[in-house]
Amino acid sequence: MKKIFTLMIACMAFSLLHAQEYSQVQQLINRQFPFLKGKVQFRKTTIKDKGDTFRLYQHGRSLVIEASTVSAAAYGVNYYLKNYAHMSLSHYGDNVRAITQLPAVTDTVSVNTPFQIRYALNYCTYNYTYSFYNWNDWERELDWMALNGINTMLAPIGTEKIWQKMLTSLGYTDSEIRAYIPGLGFNAWWLMGNMEGWGGPVSDGMINKWGLLQQKIIKRMKELGIQPVLQAFTGLVPDNLAVKYPKAKIVRQGKWAGGFQRPAFLAPSDSLFIKMARQYYTEMQILYGKDIQYFGGDLFHEGGKATGIDVPEAAGDIQKIMQQYYPGSIWVLQGWQDNPRKELLAGLKKENVLILDLKGEEFNEWESRNGFEGTPYIWGSVNDWGGKITMIGDLKRLVTEPQRAYRSPQGKWMKGIGIIPESITANPVAFDLALQTAWSEPGADMDNVIKRYISYRYGAYNKDVYEGWKLLLNSLYGVPDSKGAEAIFCARPSENVTNTSTWGSDSTQYDAQKPVQALRLFRKAAVQFQGSVTFKVDMVDLARQVMSNQGRVVYVDCMKAYKAKDIKAYQKWRDLFLQMIRLQNELLNTEPNFMLGTWLEQARAFGITPDDKKLCEWNARAQITYWGPDYNPKTDLHEYANKEWGGMLGSFYLHRWQMFFNELDSRLKGQRSKTVDYFTVEKNWARQQNAYPTKGTGNFLTEADRVIKLISQ
Repeated sequence: MKKIFTLMIACMAFSLLHAQEYSQVQQLINRQFPFLKGKVQFRKTTIKDKGDTFRLYQHGRSLVIEASTVSAAAYGVNYYLKNYAHMSLSHYGDNVRAITQLPAVTDTVSVNTPFQIRYALNYCTYNYTYSFYNWNDWERELDWMALNGINTMLAPIGTEKIWQKMLTSLGYTDSEIRAYIPGLGFNAWWLMGNMEGWGGPVSDGMINKWGLLQQKIIKRMKELGIQPVLQAFTGLVPDNLAVKYPKAKIVRQGKWAGGFQRPAFLAPSDSLFIKMARQYYTEMQILYGKDIQYFGGDLFHEGGKATGIDVPEAAGDIQKIMQQYYPGSIWVLQGWQDNPRKELLAGLKKENVLILDLKGEEFNEWESRNGFEGTPYIWGSVNDWGGKITMIGDLKRLVTEPQRAYRSPQGKWMKGIGIIPESITANPVAFDLALQTAWSEPGADMDNVIKRYISYRYGAYNKDVYEGWKLLLNSLYGVPDSKGAEAIFCARPSENVTNTSTWGSDSTQYDAQKPVQALRLFRKAAVQFQGSVTFKVDMVDLARQVMSNQGRVVYVDCMKAYKAKDIKAYQKWRDLFLQMIRLQNELLNTEPNFMLGTWLEQARAFGITPDDKKLCEWNARAQITYWGPDYNPKTDLHEYANKEWGGMLGSFYLHRWQMFFNELDSRLKGQRSKTVDYFTVEKNWARQQNAYPTKGTGNFLTEADRVIKLISQ
């Protein structure tokens, strides 16, 4: 009896031990999928594999997930929900429903990834998506990252608090510090060394809020097996530091993108650099911990100057002091344009460097630069430039190219896969497939990939939707992001609009009739998916894209008629163009994901005081219109973050086009007309504080039918 009792105690202890494995993933389940509570057991796998691995199998009525890491365990949950329960989470709608009985896993399923790192985020994401995220938003975001296998993620929020403390010690006044720290919609470009101060000044309350939010974010990331990438001290300093410390070796960096003042570069060989770096990392350790493994921060980003600087030596010195405070840490550099420069890499210990190959979805820089001259790198993709609302992306390349890179001679330096989007809201399919690729077999069949996607995106397979998606794969989802034309409706009006933003494509480089055919097929399937949130979002998005493509054709016809002084034809196309904007507005107002009010409400809610709220809203409005600076009407960045949103179309964009056509009408009548000052119109709109709806109105199918009818005519 004593032996039996001892055995029972041992079994109970063993069960308790296993029940406690990956408790943080159990907590994730409780937050996002409460119907799974108590139905999933996690165990630490004993399988030795090259990379992270997990196994799924059934044990009685419970699902068992054996995993090598927290990240693998979380991805295992997502894998099960997608493949067995046909459910999914996304930034554009969730397909989740409560179930009482789990779909069975009849055989043991083993999945692994050879990719050590699954990376997420671009600096720009922190403004085009996250500018006004509160803790509830971040809690869900970090759960989404974990479920998608992310184990390394950029996390630069709260750097402002470090700078505030450091600059105070250097004799900067409160107003001088606030003139350096940017506003809530523009932190990213300050961190990348492109500008300083724009969008501010922010209050102490906001700086403190960022710091507290960052502490929560880092804590949760570590619980979920995600390594945060914090901001390094790289010698980027306020431009006026050269005035305060005239003997210091400081290279002023000039202007960026239409007139923004760039931070200066303080040479690491200067004693002032050592002093500032010491305080920077000391403050970081106090605020955010001593166990950070990764640091971001680029030198000479998008045109910086290295005059009089020994670049290899400077890079080596920056890395050395980083290692002094965080031994063994990795410096994460962006592979973008000519960054990182070859001479910069020559001065670094490459085992402590990780390069993000930003444009893998379009270019093969990892190949042309021979693995960035033999440096560890991540194959990544940049999506959603400026957070524009558009359906675009080369899905087949996202699925196949990382595997080709890994099997290539340069594969020995490839450490993983990453999503490095400027915004992470539009195009959920691109992020979904890109992250699955890390755990997929090479040579994935796109036909099977998309069938599977349909099942977990909408909850069931449908032949019409499948045929529609095949058309999308061979049109708008068969070209890189840079090949998709932006919405002409969002352009600053002129007689010769080609690209809506400075670097946007000037034409639709795919067969625009295929999305029209796909929309008709989606409409046929609508009866089956009447209650599907995700189907609604995707159908509204597709109808929007079809209308957007057609708007470009109507605009061209309108301008041809105007220049030919064919008044009747001009009036016909003018009226149709304005009608399309109004219809697009009504379509998008059926879905909160595509509504201006949602963005503005989030901005106001993030502010603490009335002045904070006012500043937040101005940042939100300025970013999506003229961007800045205030004194340059021809700023390169106007419309870069344009938003084809309900409310935005019906007020801001429609108003601009009406003023434009009124001017043309007067000219055709031989009347004098004053040229519209769009820049002033844009700045005035950004200063407004009027509210916009946040709840959808109308029926999305009715509006989609109106789109189909108009396009058919």
